[in-house]
Amino acid sequence: MKITVINGSMRHGITWHCLEIMKQELAEYGEVEVEEFFLPEDMPHFCQGCFSCFMKGEDTCPHAAAVQPLAQAILRADVVALTSPVYAMDVSGQMKALLDHLCYQWLSHRPHPLMFNKIGLILTTAAGSGLPHTRKTMKNSLCFWGVKRVISYTARAAAMRWSDIPPKRLAKIKKALHRRAAKVANCVAKADRLPNPLIRSVLFALMRAMQKSNDWNATDREHWQAQGWLSGKKPF
Repeated sequence: MKITVINGSMRHGITWHCLEIMKQELAEYGEVEVEEFFLPEDMPHFCQGCFSCFMKGEDTCPHAAAVQPLAQAILRADVVALTSPVYAMDVSGQMKALLDHLCYQWLSHRPHPLMFNKIGLILTTAAGSGLPHTRKTMKNSLCFWGVKRVISYTARAAAMRWSDIPPKRLAKIKKALHRRAAKVANCVAKADRLPNPLIRSVLFALMRAMQKSNDWNATDREHWQAQGWLSGKKPF
């Protein structure tokens, strides 16, 4: 199992500890190869909104040298794991900056066929509130990248540090991570047999109709043509 992890913080806090437990649990199901990135160290730039990735291709992004190693690692993975603690009721600014840079591979632009059988994993924790919105931000990107299934774990830790989590709550967190790891492993094992998500099929059909009349972005349209999607070929 190949896992690409993108950590939305460099802090080894509660979210990071949950990820470490998840990696250990997944290793119980076979060999695990992990490629891990930490933000902002591995991608320190904010999107400039220049539209170059949309109009001219992702390699023309002024930050392509930092963005593309992460983008290519995502394509190599069986599991794409996004983690972020809750900052101001949402993902960290570093995580949001990366998601902004990767919008070119949304279903509405140039989705990559390699994304369509991948499993997404979301981990987010908070001392208090903000978990649903933070999870949704990361899930939106995974779904619009076209992944087949998204498995999430959110935890209200009621503590600022891992060592401060009450024992009963810690046991509950570990038990929940054990169950999520089993789900991830099961989905990876039968990824090609999992039913296609209805929302993905609907979005793809809508975007294909849009691309057929696309006279505003040749780069996107050429991508869809090259895949054969505008002439009836179906990716899933």
